[in-house]
Amino acid sequence: MGAGGLWMPFHCDDPRTDKWAIETLDELLDSTKHVEWMPAVALKKDHSGPEVLDYIADNYDMKGTGGESPLPTWTTDPRLQFQHLTVEMLSWQNTVFKLRIPSQPQLLAAGYKHAWFFNTPIIDTPNMLQSMLDQVEKHPNTAGIETLHYDSIQHVVDDAKSMGCDAVVNCTGLGAQQLCSDAHLVGARGILLHFDRHSANRLFTTCTDPNGAEATLTRDAVIMVEDAPWGTDAEPCYLIPRGDTLVVGGTYAEGDSRSALSAAERATLMTNAKLLGIDSDASVPVGEWVGFRPARPTTRCEVDEKYGVEEGVRLVHSYGHGGSGWTVFAGAAREAASLLGHKS
Repeated sequence: MGAGGLWMPFHCDDPRTDKWAIETLDELLDSTKHVEWMPAVALKKDHSGPEVLDYIADNYDMKGTGGESPLPTWTTDPRLQFQHLTVEMLSWQNTVFKLRIPSQPQLLAAGYKHAWFFNTPIIDTPNMLQSMLDQVEKHPNTAGIETLHYDSIQHVVDDAKSMGCDAVVNCTGLGAQQLCSDAHLVGARGILLHFDRHSANRLFTTCTDPNGAEATLTRDAVIMVEDAPWGTDAEPCYLIPRGDTLVVGGTYAEGDSRSALSAAERATLMTNAKLLGIDSDASVPVGEWVGFRPARPTTRCEVDEKYGVEEGVRLVHSYGHGGSGWTVFAGAAREAASLLGHKS
C-alpha cells in the first residue's frame, strides 16, 4: 500500500520478469481506475545500452555503439515510447513537453550525460488496493474474508483439506520467510517521504528554449537516479507523482529490519526532494513510510512438489518479487493461476 507505484522492473532478478511486466502493462492500460500515464526520466552517467538516439531532421536514428550491455527487453515495447537520449537532447525535448525536471546545466554539473525517457503507468497504490479488496469482498464466490494465523506450510495444507479445498496459492510475501522456512527470502528496506502534490513548492518552474525564450514547466514526471552523486543502487534517489502525493525515496537495503526512519535518513530524503524539484526548505512532508520488499535470488512461482501431494492439495507459491510487485503483479498472478491447472 505504501509503495511508489511506478511500473518499471526494479530488483526482481528472475528471467520471467519482463514477460510478467508486459502482461501487467496490458492490464494497466485497460484500466482507467487509479492509474495515471506519466513521463519518466531515468538519469545516467554513462549510456548503458547499445543504442543512443541521435536527433537528425525530425527523425531518431538508432546508432549502435557496440560493447555495452544491452538495454532491458521491456524497453522495446512501443507503448512506452522508450528513448535513450543525451541530456542535451532531453533538455531540447523538454521545451515541448514542459516537464518539471532538472535543467541541462544542473545535470551536466552533477555528471549526468544520458537519460532513459519513456511513458509509464503510475498506480495510485492505496486506492488500487482498496479497489481490489472491494472486488474480492463483493465476489459471489467469496464466503467472507478471515484473518488466520498459520505457523507452517503443512498447517496451511491441513486447513485447506479440512475445508474441502484442493488448491492453495501462497502469496504471503515476506511472511514466507517463516511460513516456508525460506532462507533465500530477505526484506529489502525502502524509505519514503510524502509531499502534497498540489501544495508543495516547486523549484523547477521554467525552461529556456533554443531561441532563448522562457517556457513555464507545467507537468509532473517520474525522476529516477541510481548513479552517484545523487543516488546509488542501494540508495536510489527518486520522485514519483502518485495520485495526490509526491513520493520521494529511497533505499534498497537487504536485511535492514529497522521499522522507522532515522533522523539522518529523513535529512537525506529532504535533500533528494530538493534535488528533484521540491523546495523542501519551504514544504513540509505530509507523511513518511518504511516498507520491506520481499527480495529473493529468483521469484518463487512454482508448484510445491513436497507439501500437499499426499493430501491431494495442489500448492502453488507466488512470492519474492523484490522491488517489482506493482510491475509484475498481473503477469505473475496469471502464471500462478496456470500452475493450478486453470486457464487465466
